[in-house]
Amino acid sequence: MLKRQRVEIGEDDIASAIRATLQRLRKSHPRPRMVRMGADPRHDDDGRICQLNLNGDWAFSAEAPRTPEERRDIIKLGLDRAGIAPRGARINVPFAHQTLLSSVHKTTAVPAVWYSKAIAYEDTAQLVGEGSQRVLLHFGAVDYEARVWVNGCQVAHHIGGHVGFSADIRAELDISLTSKEAAIVVVEARDSPQDLRQPRGKQYWKQDEHGNAAPESIFYTPTTGIWQTVWLEAVPGPHISHVATTPDIDSGTVRVDVDLQGLEHGPDRGWIKVEASLHGYKCTSAAIAVSNESSCCSLVVNVRSAGTQPSRSFRPSLYSKDVLPPEVHRDAWDDGLALWSPEHPTLYDLTVSYTLDPEGGVPMLIDKIFTYVGMRKVSVDDSGRLCLNHRPYFQKLLLDQGYWPKSGMTAPSEDAFQVDITRAKELGFNGCRKHQKVEDPRFFFEADRLGFLVWGEMANAYEYSAKYVGRFIAEWMEVIRRDFSHPCIVAWVPVNESWGVPALGVSAQQRAHLASLHHLTKSLDPTRPVVDNDGWEHVCTDLITIHDYRPAADLAASYADRAAALREKVLGHPIFVAGPTAAPSTSSSKLPLPLPILVTEYGGLAVKGGAAGWGYSEAADQAQFLDQFGQLTAALVAGGVVQGFCYTQLADVEQEVNGLLTAERRHKLDPSAVKAILDRIKPPSA
Repeated sequence: MLKRQRVEIGEDDIASAIRATLQRLRKSHPRPRMVRMGADPRHDDDGRICQLNLNGDWAFSAEAPRTPEERRDIIKLGLDRAGIAPRGARINVPFAHQTLLSSVHKTTAVPAVWYSKAIAYEDTAQLVGEGSQRVLLHFGAVDYEARVWVNGCQVAHHIGGHVGFSADIRAELDISLTSKEAAIVVVEARDSPQDLRQPRGKQYWKQDEHGNAAPESIFYTPTTGIWQTVWLEAVPGPHISHVATTPDIDSGTVRVDVDLQGLEHGPDRGWIKVEASLHGYKCTSAAIAVSNESSCCSLVVNVRSAGTQPSRSFRPSLYSKDVLPPEVHRDAWDDGLALWSPEHPTLYDLTVSYTLDPEGGVPMLIDKIFTYVGMRKVSVDDSGRLCLNHRPYFQKLLLDQGYWPKSGMTAPSEDAFQVDITRAKELGFNGCRKHQKVEDPRFFFEADRLGFLVWGEMANAYEYSAKYVGRFIAEWMEVIRRDFSHPCIVAWVPVNESWGVPALGVSAQQRAHLASLHHLTKSLDPTRPVVDNDGWEHVCTDLITIHDYRPAADLAASYADRAAALREKVLGHPIFVAGPTAAPSTSSSKLPLPLPILVTEYGGLAVKGGAAGWGYSEAADQAQFLDQFGQLTAALVAGGVVQGFCYTQLADVEQEVNGLLTAERRHKLDPSAVKAILDRIKPPSA
């Protein structure tokens, strides 16, 4: 049964209670950037429940149905009632069956897995309620191809293992309501273990002689099937389906793009209204009329309070050690605008509501979404300096693989993302490259909330083909749409180290593909830099990024000046490859724009005698580790050419033991010692 909680609240405290409730909900909400609640939290205990988490115990089988009849029975009845589960297992969703926390923990490669779960009649009745209520079934991510049935009816088919999908299952739930029986959800997930045209990131395709996963070097145990939260959400018939926000700190405005569904069945006229507030204080609002033919709309909200100072209650959060009260830091508050940064991760709250305005009738609130926006800007100035909010900002990043020892790609607990970010900031880093993985939305929420820069990266394939291109582009567009509004994301990286495009030097087709990814990404999001091929041969890029694991002396020589840096070759390949879509040859070390240079992988040190495994290089003990880390980092920045770096890596992963943290997220070194080294690095001077 669903549990309900009453929120006790006085008439004068509604706004603060909503804010407090949102903070509580977002910590565990599978979609924290877009939370749907009732208009008045006093009514949380009055009426239907609007959300049900389906994580937990599911029936599971890694065996294919033996006959078409058996497949039909599974789809209609579920694994339990079809008699299939006994020769399979139970599984703890959302953990993949290859992980310990799934309760299955088998790494034998299989082409498909099956899941089923019964949703109690009482839960279904509360979700549906009365009238035209819709019920959406959400899957955070299923690797790689998923088909979903409810009560024997197919409701979804999705290809792509790294982003979610949803299906309206109201009609299928009505069958259960009529019969007063449980609703049966069945999922088939197909994942070709050795298809190298399939975007898979660090999931390794090789197997041992018994058919089990055989991770090695920088590649890890694969993930098959459900690996993010499954949940149900009740929504109005006409409802808000998506909200995207684009901040503009120059004008002090936010563009809000709203997608709508189901309006064709409603009255002729309605309103979308956006209200902005800062720490509970209303800033402004804007509204636009929509008709029953509308499927989207856009509004611009001015959040700048020109000529004003921050409120007394908000002011303390804007102080810093080098600015004494009552003055506040200009990096945090500029001409009536609260800016977002790792040092001051201020978020404006936005409420997006849909109200019907029937002719001659009383306006009626239909749907309401709570979201937020961070006012920040990423840019490159005329001197080629990488800036945050128009000020040079040195990016000190960690390579973050996003794997855990007992749960693989799935965070093992509600606070796991917060722990990772907090540990990284304790070490002195201000961001990460989320490497070869499209992370759970809850990670980006924590990065928004805590102030942590993120480079958003797609999981790559390893063989080029037309099939790969179609798969990759379709999923990459979904990634950008889902994560576009997170202020923490400051760069997009579609490809890493020529994975999937191994012949850039000789293939015009592959160069065209890489250039097209840059242009496609910029067409969807012109507000962020796009790195076409991180670390290796660039074709069309906004930042010059290089992966360099050489010793400190070599790094110092290569990055002593810009000309020397641009002459470098990565594994024998030039930084830019020739071709009609490439930047000019770097033989003259001149580019059409002075693009910033960042070393986005270096280090990779492992401590000798520590956990058995692999690293790029080795230190004898912790003292030598710290000394080498300091030398490597100092060598990169001494010449003043490198404007940011990414150290490999945050934590140990399986056999790769070059993390600053253990696999269990414990510090290997004194974090204050690492932070002291990083704190000496300053942005490039004018």
